[in-house]
Amino acid sequence: MLAFMKKIDALVVIIIFTICVGISVITMRSKTYTIGYEIANLKNKEKQLRQRQIEIQTELASTQRTMRDKLLSEADSQGNPRYILPDQKHVLREK
Repeated sequence: MLAFMKKIDALVVIIIFTICVGISVITMRSKTYTIGYEIANLKNKEKQLRQRQIEIQTELASTQRTMRDKLLSEADSQGNPRYILPDQKHVLREK
């Protein structure tokens, strides 16, 4: 009878240990899935922000071009252009 009780005690300990390990594995797996979803969400947000950055840079370039053209089309009281840009031959460019 004592040997039978020892077997039952060992089985109970093994079952409890298995349940504890199972719970910890399930918890870690759910955290892994949650982190995966967060990473996917952040990558999607990053993609949208990059697209928005490109749109804003395009708008900025368009606005700068419009302002440049507006300033170049202004004339002083004598009808001469108010602003004159230098010739491209005389402009130094950084390489």
